[in-house]
Amino acid sequence: MVSVRKFLVAVALLAIAAFSLSAWRTHNRGPVYRGRAIAQQIGCFACHGEAGGHGISDPGYALGDIPTWNGGLLTMYVDNAAEIEEWVRDGIPARIKRNPQEMSQRKGASIRMPAFRSYLSDAEIADVVAYVKAIADFDSPEDDKAADGMKLAETVGCFSCHGPEGRGGVENPRSFKGYIPSWSGRDFPELAQDDAEIRDWIRNGSIPRLDTNWVARFFLQRQVVSMPAYGGQLKADEVDRLMDYIHWLRKHPDES
Repeated sequence: MVSVRKFLVAVALLAIAAFSLSAWRTHNRGPVYRGRAIAQQIGCFACHGEAGGHGISDPGYALGDIPTWNGGLLTMYVDNAAEIEEWVRDGIPARIKRNPQEMSQRKGASIRMPAFRSYLSDAEIADVVAYVKAIADFDSPEDDKAADGMKLAETVGCFSCHGPEGRGGVENPRSFKGYIPSWSGRDFPELAQDDAEIRDWIRNGSIPRLDTNWVARFFLQRQVVSMPAYGGQLKADEVDRLMDYIHWLRKHPDES
């Protein structure tokens, strides 16, 4: 009986540890990653397309299709970030509800935006808003150098791994943390402690501090997705622009 009890206690502790690790990883990855997961769970992508990237047709709707969240179309439907939250929370912003012309365009729509006020918590709604803002490039840098760096990061594919705007990375099996870190996340300084290390990551795909550590090297060598080395593809000033954008992003985190 004692052995069975000890076994059950051990199983329970392992389950608690696994849940705690999963919760820590999810929280540590930030609101953009969490927002995407929530949006998928509640069915947003059924109408707004995979990852919010392609809206479907809405017969009877005067404006045509359900809007995609990326590509700039979102700005036709929202004036500010607060209205993104209103769409999620109430299904429509108060500004549009007060406008007879706006409402008449939606009168014959076959598909109506649901209101998630009673289904999602305030924190979950904030995460969804963070994801929508990121994929829509809603808060772009005003600084020209940082803006150029953002465009370059998108061109060379950085956001495919580090997430929209670099704010939420994808899965990376067999890596130390199990995911590719965002540039705005709280754990990014663990991988890039200063500008020199950020440059090494961009140019060489790794940094000496980790290459010379046998534990870190073990995970770097076994992870499924490895950081590319762009030293032969990017000019020095292009690396500078990426640095400018990362600095801007670190100063404008969407963390919670």
